[in-house]
Amino acid sequence: MDQTRLVFILHGQRCPRSLPNRLLEKFGQHFQVDIHITTSAVSAEAMALAAVTQGCDFLIAVGGDGTIHEVINGVMRAPAAARERVALGALPFGTGNDFVRSLGVSDSVEQLDGLIRAGQVRRIDLGRLTLAGGPEGERVVWFGNIASLGISSAIVEQVKRLPRWLPASVAFYWSIVLTLLRYRPRRMQLVVDDGEVISGEFISLCVANGRYFGSGLGIAPLARLDDGLLEVVMIANAGSWDFVRFLPTLRKAQPVLDKRVRYLSVRSLRITGQNCPLEVDGELAGHAPAHIEVVPQALRCLSALGAQEGAH
Repeated sequence: MDQTRLVFILHGQRCPRSLPNRLLEKFGQHFQVDIHITTSAVSAEAMALAAVTQGCDFLIAVGGDGTIHEVINGVMRAPAAARERVALGALPFGTGNDFVRSLGVSDSVEQLDGLIRAGQVRRIDLGRLTLAGGPEGERVVWFGNIASLGISSAIVEQVKRLPRWLPASVAFYWSIVLTLLRYRPRRMQLVVDDGEVISGEFISLCVANGRYFGSGLGIAPLARLDDGLLEVVMIANAGSWDFVRFLPTLRKAQPVLDKRVRYLSVRSLRITGQNCPLEVDGELAGHAPAHIEVVPQALRCLSALGAQEGAH
């Protein structure tokens, strides 16, 4: 009988230096273990594609939301039959670690070991973002957590402008301060799957598969990873400091009871707007216009929460 194969993809700068040895000591006796360490911002995607194509049982992203995002996109580039064999797992060592909050997993190697041995795999939905054609035509980006426009994408843009030698947490929180001082709402239009057209000046527009973004803000409290829907959260006719006043409620992952905040469940939508950058799972993906749709049950995933695969 073939030995179960585990492939770990580690963020080259975020993970503790001792972690590869810890992983080998923990898993090496009972599993075939391969460890890859990223060397660039996009190398995790290529590593994930290779791992799935060559055949592995568990593919573990070790890093932050960006690393998980890259690994998901690598998995989804692989042939469908190869994807059906692999289950994605995560060891979070990032700044926000928002996606894993919806999975109930932590940075505990012991918890990861328990999930693998128990086969705690569930199928989750993914969002598929299609950006308008450029020189190379349309581009597809997959996301497990949240795609957003507005103040959140402006924060991500600001982070990218800061010196790379700054610690990630310092860059993130300094970018929040600078963006709150400067950001102004942008005009956007949504066309949702039932034909409704929504236009307005938005401070934030989120399309959510998971509940959390921005390092623990429960922006989409009704979102579920496996309900076949995306939750759209629109905050219109509000300024940056109104957004700040919503933060205590968002921290509790509760709906904001304010007429300027609207929640909507959709299967697909199209977004247009001028000068509207779009971030996906904390990474800049492009600009509107964009089409976003949910792909139900697209990914097998290790999870401590939710109905497990094969459960009745």
